Amino acid sequence: MRTCIGSIIRANKAFNMIKNGDRIAVGVSGGKDSMLMLKALSIYKKIVKSELNWDIDVVGIHLKMNLCHIEYDPIIKYWNDMGINFKVVETTMGEILRGQIKKGKIQCSLCSKLKKAILIDEAKKLNCNKVAMGHHADDAIETFFMNMINEGRIATFKPSMYLDRSDIWFIRPFIFAREKDIAKAANKENMPIVPCGCPMEGFTQRDTMKDFLNTNFYKNKKWEISYKNFFHALINGNEFDLWFSKKENQYEDLVEKIKKETYQ
Repeated sequence: MRTCIGSIIRANKAFNMIKNGDRIAVGVSGGKDSMLMLKALSIYKKIVKSELNWDIDVVGIHLKMNLCHIEYDPIIKYWNDMGINFKVVETTMGEILRGQIKKGKIQCSLCSKLKKAILIDEAKKLNCNKVAMGHHADDAIETFFMNMINEGRIATFKPSMYLDRSDIWFIRPFIFAREKDIAKAANKENMPIVPCGCPMEGFTQRDTMKDFLNTNFYKNKKWEISYKNFFHALINGNEFDLWFSKKENQYEDLVEKIKKETYQ
């Protein structure tokens, strides 16, 4: 747990995502990442109160997807015993997602948009100004590769992002944490983990990318330094060498023209 809390402290120093007076809603899916995030932020809350005299508040929100039956009593009891505010919200997501199935599969992009919208709505009902997600460094690297493969762009999600339409911040305090450290801490804390209930769990593009990176790089002795360099690539904003820059004239028109001519 100390390693994961340390990663939150480093991330906040780098990105200034948590400030005095914040009320943070943690989106808790029931998996290890978000469960540990809620507990880690609850401990971080005490640290900043003691060391900086900050007053921040943390509440957990779980959205019931209703795609299958899930026993919630263990996690509800866990947070009650911890004295941490935790709310389970009924949704119609299951009905909507089943009605939009394509080729026998749940649409992950639609699911993500629905969860984000409902989570923001619930957070605002609780007077929260920020929503924290459990995404970690491994997720950021996977997204980095997925965007290159699927969208032809070099990008990943941001550690902190303001949504002006909703007037709320999305933050990812675990952005410097490794998934293996989160898994180790969650196991040591004996946290009850529940499945999200999605039939696509374990069969998504992200799962495929995770397996690819683990097999070919992270667990391959030839590329032991790969994880470190992938991560550094995300933070080396001034160190890139691509063919064109946005500063160059007619950048967008030129790139679109080359795409059309190359693949016709």
